[in-house]
Amino acid sequence: MKKQRIISIISILVAFVLISSSTALADSYMLPSLSEIYKDHFHIGTAVSVASWAPKTLFSHGDIIKRQFNSLTAENAMKPDYLQPRPGVFNFREPGNLIRFAEDNDMVVRGHTLVWHGQTPDWFFRDKSGNRIDEKAVVTEEDRQLVIDRMEAHIEGVMTHFGDIVYCWDVVNEAVTDDAAHIHRQDSPWVRSVGEDFIKIAFRKAHEVNPNAKLFYNDYNAVAPYKRGRIVSMLKDMINDGVPIHGMGIQGHWSVNGPSISEIEDALKMYADLGLEIHITELDVGLDGATEEQQAERYREIFQLFKKYDHVITSVTLWGVADDASWRGDEDPLLFNRNHEPKPAFWAIVDTDKPWYVNKAECNGAVMFKNNAGENLGTLVPGEYALDSLDFKLEEAAGLEVIKGHLVTFYELEDLQGDAWHFISTDEFNGADLANKAKSFTIQYVDAANIALNKSVEANVRQDRAHRAVDGDNVSSWSPSDEPPYWVTVDLEEPYLLNRWVVKLQGTGPLAGGIAESPLNAADFKLMISEDGVNWLDADTVEGNTASVCDRDLNLVTARYVRLYVTRPTSLDINKNLVVYEFEVYGMPLE
Repeated sequence: MKKQRIISIISILVAFVLISSSTALADSYMLPSLSEIYKDHFHIGTAVSVASWAPKTLFSHGDIIKRQFNSLTAENAMKPDYLQPRPGVFNFREPGNLIRFAEDNDMVVRGHTLVWHGQTPDWFFRDKSGNRIDEKAVVTEEDRQLVIDRMEAHIEGVMTHFGDIVYCWDVVNEAVTDDAAHIHRQDSPWVRSVGEDFIKIAFRKAHEVNPNAKLFYNDYNAVAPYKRGRIVSMLKDMINDGVPIHGMGIQGHWSVNGPSISEIEDALKMYADLGLEIHITELDVGLDGATEEQQAERYREIFQLFKKYDHVITSVTLWGVADDASWRGDEDPLLFNRNHEPKPAFWAIVDTDKPWYVNKAECNGAVMFKNNAGENLGTLVPGEYALDSLDFKLEEAAGLEVIKGHLVTFYELEDLQGDAWHFISTDEFNGADLANKAKSFTIQYVDAANIALNKSVEANVRQDRAHRAVDGDNVSSWSPSDEPPYWVTVDLEEPYLLNRWVVKLQGTGPLAGGIAESPLNAADFKLMISEDGVNWLDADTVEGNTASVCDRDLNLVTARYVRLYVTRPTSLDINKNLVVYEFEVYGMPLE
């Protein structure tokens, strides 16, 4: 057994609610329901495929859909080319399956989309002689009216068929251009055939057919500063002209790296100021080279913002169910992976006030006890436990698997009293020894706070800049350039139980472009710890590093002082420069 320091404490842990059963096995848990979690905020929906040529995720992913969502959108089967492939010939069979599924499972349906320059049959834009009207040098009034009649007939046929079961429609999709010289897309066959007022004509017709339906304009990059102003200008013109428009649909085909939360919030304010309801219509967040944990944090921030604006946001739709059937499959942008298992991103939005791994642990278990063969003896959620209440024998445990951020503390006496033994994760856990020494234990989340932030520092080189290593600013840096070794010491001001440390190096700098790996990053360094600032021990050592962010767990060591000690500042022997943007330490106070 890896020996743990025994610490006598009176009260070090936050109390957790006792649970009635001591075990909650991983194979028996139920996922929380997003539709239930967000029922007081907005509809939470998904786009599904039902078209004959598509994967039919409505059925292949049906279990997830029923459990997680209360709003459905057809990914392709309600677009013009599918519903009316030939003049006057409508295909409602597959969309009808979606409608029945929604009715059977108490879901609402969003209609997507009535008028779009894409996925619209060629015949919409041909004259009586078969010539493309939108390609003519001169469009006659007869040609223009022919296209308007076809558009209005399509809107009437579709909306009449579906009636009120489709409670809202993306009437017009993606009509605003990316070209700063114009507002409307000039290459659209609708603009070329009818003119820019085709949008107003479509909305008025949709309202005439079904006055009960909510009518939305929908677009991509609708939060981008380069485009949102033009969208707002178009919407204002429509509103001032009395066009019946009720909402703005913001497509959310975003990534971990953008757009920024401030850009999204600014756009929400702009559309809300028009008096429009807002739907997030096509949300997916691509990895863009990032990790699933970074994706989870991005989803958490986004949904935290959505909840802040739930007075105007009434629907959020994920554009797909799982990564195996996403149109951005190479970016893995959704909440469920290719095996239909919940990703960190799913757990991140279960409760946006907590880290994803805490939400997962509270539902799925925080600690797995394993025997010598690596088999699971029992999985426990956070809480307080008496050893004699367990459904497995602690003496058979030879290892622990602990969810990130959680701490297991065994106590000598009942009621969490006496000497304590702490664990975060180990394959050398001696359950037999603890079964003889302890009578109770807790499992708890340790708040991920950087305890080195803005604490007093000393350095052997460039003392005047040493504070920059702990100021929380990823732009400023401590940058010695003399002769190594270099060290910076932080006084934590009281003893802590440490479980993690992070060093952000050269490649994380804004001028370096956020380089993930670089020989200019510190190569050889270590974390040293001390209780008195005089006598030092090595707590963790890193050699041959090229990573810009070094994030490492500690198996619970105690210290008041910590020191970053760098012996080789870069992998290039001719370069003695060191750049440390942040030195972070995480843990909990002993008292």
